[in-house]
Amino acid sequence: MKKILSILIVAVSLIACEDKTYRYSTVYEPVYTSYDEFRSSIAFLPAQSIERLGGLYLYQNYLFLIDTDKGIHFVDNSNPSNPIQTGFLNVPGVTGIEIRNNLMYCNSYIDLVTIDIAALNTPMEVNRIEDVFPLALPVREANYAVGDIDKSKGVVTAFNEVESKEEIDSHTSWGGCLTCEFSTMQTMEIATFDASNSVPTSGNIGGVSGSITKFALVNDHLFVYDAHVLTPFSLVDPTAPSPQLGTEIWREVETLFPHDHYLFMGTTTGMLIYDVQNPSMPTYLSAVNHVQACDPVVVQDDYAYVTIRSNSFCGGQVNQLDIINISDVNFPYLERSFEMNNPHGLGVDGNNLFICDGDAGLKLFDASVPNESGDKLLKRFKNIEAIDIIPYDGHAIIIGENGLFQYDYTDVEDIQLLSEIKI
Repeated sequence: MKKILSILIVAVSLIACEDKTYRYSTVYEPVYTSYDEFRSSIAFLPAQSIERLGGLYLYQNYLFLIDTDKGIHFVDNSNPSNPIQTGFLNVPGVTGIEIRNNLMYCNSYIDLVTIDIAALNTPMEVNRIEDVFPLALPVREANYAVGDIDKSKGVVTAFNEVESKEEIDSHTSWGGCLTCEFSTMQTMEIATFDASNSVPTSGNIGGVSGSITKFALVNDHLFVYDAHVLTPFSLVDPTAPSPQLGTEIWREVETLFPHDHYLFMGTTTGMLIYDVQNPSMPTYLSAVNHVQACDPVVVQDDYAYVTIRSNSFCGGQVNQLDIINISDVNFPYLERSFEMNNPHGLGVDGNNLFICDGDAGLKLFDASVPNESGDKLLKRFKNIEAIDIIPYDGHAIIIGENGLFQYDYTDVEDIQLLSEIKI
């Protein structure tokens, strides 16, 4: 009897071990910086080489180029034919900026920072709102899972790619876990602010952003989108922005474009329109949906121009330009679509529509009749792997994978290259 029992025990043990299987994958392992070091790292340094352009901003005679997650390049553009890099503002975690009356507002991972740039050679941090973007993380190159984050260790400022081995129980037919502990993320708490004493800012002087940004200025409020939350900041005291109650957006927003008292949001599944006339309570108005894809948007008059592209983050297989009629913002509708290669940012200035079509280059279309614009290609610049653009009063500023380019298009029949800064 003892012999039979021993055989049974061995058999059960073999059965328990022989069916183990594992799942192997790459994950992002967080790298931390202490809070003290992180919050004392903003500094103005000599001009640096540009590594990865993630955004651009034009303010007066200066260009501000965002080196994603690293900082901001200051470029004296008084002479667009000879732009001069004057310095580099080290801002860890920066992905977007807005400027008004010599005050620059930018994110630094989890914080919103206000920089006084009145003296462009000595910019100074004048205000910081801590932990207003608690879910902010460094930009990732791929869709790998992120490992567990321990905020007691500091701010996540980088990732290491590591291989992960996870045991799979092949006997669990329903694919679940009977003994797992499930955690929930606390709802983000954002301070509220009474905007009843807001004052108009019609005399304020702001700048111009490219189309790929999650920052927007509307009257006396700054809007920032991060981790499915749109947060308004009152600028009644411009040196001390006050965060109001955030509005959760149910889609993945990629870009914000302000027009009148509306915010047009480019998302991975369509364009959203919000009314921000009451900035403390952004109100959803309408949407125009499309398949899963990346989606910047710009607006002029009664039309929104939307580029839709596929990539590893957004997914999808569609690459096109959509022309959307917004004459009634409550009932926008798609008028026409035009096939593109892999469109990124875009810009419109009068009858000129510029599309940054990835490795197909920069394209200029005649938009005098908006819903025919995709059929009226005027010019193509194949040498630019274009990402985003600011077209402004006959002057086009473009960032691409290979550098910064500036063109004079006052005569669209004779467009002139003014300058370039190579990456």
